[in-house]
Amino acid sequence: MAKRVAVVGSANMDLIMRLPRLPQKGESVAGDSFSRAFGGKGANQAVAAARAGAEVTAVFNLGDDEFSRQMLAVYREEGLDTAWIRQTPGESAGVALILVDAAGDNSISVFPGANGKLTGARVAEAEKAIADSALVMLQMEVPGEANRRAIELARRHGAEVMLNFAPASHPDLELAAGSDILVVNETEAEALSGLPAASPEAGEAAAAALGKIGPRLVIVTFGDKGSLVWEKSGRVWRRPAFPVAAVDATAAGDSFCGAFAAARAEGRTLEDALGFASAAGALAASRPGALPSLPTRREIEEFQEKSR
Repeated sequence: MAKRVAVVGSANMDLIMRLPRLPQKGESVAGDSFSRAFGGKGANQAVAAARAGAEVTAVFNLGDDEFSRQMLAVYREEGLDTAWIRQTPGESAGVALILVDAAGDNSISVFPGANGKLTGARVAEAEKAIADSALVMLQMEVPGEANRRAIELARRHGAEVMLNFAPASHPDLELAAGSDILVVNETEAEALSGLPAASPEAGEAAAAALGKIGPRLVIVTFGDKGSLVWEKSGRVWRRPAFPVAAVDATAAGDSFCGAFAAARAEGRTLEDALGFASAAGALAASRPGALPSLPTRREIEEFQEKSR
């Protein structure tokens, strides 16, 4: 049976432009297409976990604008428990401007909007939801006090804490140390550890350094190069990526995290959970958009079966 996952994090409206290549400084590049999609790391990971089979409680902060109303309706349609989503009068929803090139690489700029109003006190209102969860999933697109309170409440009630330290624009080792599971990509691993991590081979020292600050498990993702796992026992191992034709990497990491959280909350083995998450990330990378790219549990399992 699926166990509940609580997601404390951001919710954005993504404004996406696809173009032949990403512009250089001071350069304008004509786009091929423009679209809107629902995103934000918190919302992406919550929906990813729900589609992967978990029961998910969302702890978000929205505004009172049209974007926010549309987003709330979508989260309800996705089956999230929205009882702990709050709306701040006079605030707009968070907005992400996303440029995606022909190879599927992206450049993202984020305006936090109402996400910046997700305070520690707001998170404390959701203590019962956290107490009822097997795992609490966090990211770095909301104020640090929100994550700190979530970690405090998770510790109080025995829930496992999974922190996707993204983005890593403001490294906070104390926050990373409070997690049980720390998930970063190669860029974030370098920013947090101060050590090179351009590849799984080069990233072993960075993963070990991050493990020493507190987490029991460190996962470093490398896109099509797979992932690297460091365990508190000292075991370090790698998981190869599933080969796919990349279309848009925007939510691939969020798909990975959401699926891993769902599998972890179910009590799957680490190896099984990582394989499930890797398949989810690969599928998301092969599709355009954020929420629209997130696969269902059935799609993940069928993809895994075909890839054997």
